[in-house]
Amino acid sequence: MDFNELDQLENSVQDLLALAKIEREEKRLLQQREEQIQKALVEIEQRLKPLLAQIEATLADLPPEDFVDSITRRKLEEKAADLRQKLADAPLLAAQTVDRQMILNEERLLDERIAEQTNRWRQGLKADLLEMISEQQNFYSATDAAVAVRGHVQDLKAIGALEEVVEALIAQINATSEDGQPARLRGTHEQTLTFIYNKALENRARVDRATEVQPRIRHRTTEKRPNPYSQLEGKVVIFGGHDRLETAIRNRLRDSRVTLVWCTAQSGPQIAEQAESHVASADLVLIITGYTSHKLTDKATQAAQRNGKNIEMINTTGMVRVLEAIEYGLKSKLLVRHLNQLSRPA
Repeated sequence: MDFNELDQLENSVQDLLALAKIEREEKRLLQQREEQIQKALVEIEQRLKPLLAQIEATLADLPPEDFVDSITRRKLEEKAADLRQKLADAPLLAAQTVDRQMILNEERLLDERIAEQTNRWRQGLKADLLEMISEQQNFYSATDAAVAVRGHVQDLKAIGALEEVVEALIAQINATSEDGQPARLRGTHEQTLTFIYNKALENRARVDRATEVQPRIRHRTTEKRPNPYSQLEGKVVIFGGHDRLETAIRNRLRDSRVTLVWCTAQSGPQIAEQAESHVASADLVLIITGYTSHKLTDKATQAAQRNGKNIEMINTTGMVRVLEAIEYGLKSKLLVRHLNQLSRPA
C-alpha cells in the first residue's frame, strides 16, 4: 500500500464517519418530531383561539339585522372563517413548521460534510501542486507551473497554503535557473504568483509548442472539488413530500444531471397527472409517505404497475433519506447498465 492509497482510505473513512454523524442526528430529530409538533400545535392554538373568540364576541355585538350593510362586519366574518380554517389546519401547519426546521438542521449537517470533504480535497490539491513543482527540472517548466497554481489560488488561500506553494515555486525556479536567482517575492505572495504567471504566458507565446505543466491527481480523488451528487444522472419521479423539501432537494442536485419530476402534497390534480405520465420513462420512482395522501399514493402505485416500475417507499419528512435513496438508486441503475454492456457479446 502506497501513500496515495492511504490518502484515499483516509478520505473514505472520514466521509463514512461524517455520514454516520448525519444519520445519528437525523434519527434524533425524527424521534423528537412528534413532541415538537405537539408543542408547535399548542402554541398555534393558544395564539389563534383568543383571536377567534374576540372576533366572535364582537360579531355578537353587531347583529346582522342591525348591521346588514356593515363592511366591517363582513370583514370580521371573513376573518373568523379564515381563523377557523387555520385552526382546522393547525396540525398540518405545526408539522410543516417542525419539518422546515428539521430540513435546516439537515442542510447544516450536509454542508459540514461537504466542507470536510472540500478541506481534505484542498489538502490533497496542495500536495499535488507541491509535487508538480518539485518535478520540474528546467527553468521554463518550473516557471510554467505558476499557471496551474494560479488556477487554484482561492482553494490554497482557504487552507492558508498559498504562501507555502508560492515559496516552493520560487525556490524551484531559482534552483533550475542558469542565470542567478531571478525569482523573488514581489509584494504579497499572490502578487508574486501573478508576476510569475505573466512571465510564463510570455514564455508560452515565444514557442510553437508551449509547455503546459499540470498537477497529477495523486492525493485527491477527483480533479474537481467534491460534490457527492455531481456524477448522478437519470430521471427521478417523486410523489409526496412538501414544497420546502422539494426546494431543498433540487438545490442539492442542481449540479447533477438528474431530471426531477415532483408531485408534492400541495400539488394539484394537473401536476399529479403530469407526474404520472413521466413514470414510464423514470429511472427511479419514490413515494414519500411522510407527506402524501392515500389517493396520491394509489395513483402513483397504479402508474408504476402499468409501466412495470418498482416503487421505493420512504417513510421520512427530511431530506437526508430522500437524497440517499436518489443517490443509491441511480448509482445502482448505472451499475446494472454498465454490467449489461460488459456482458454483451462482441
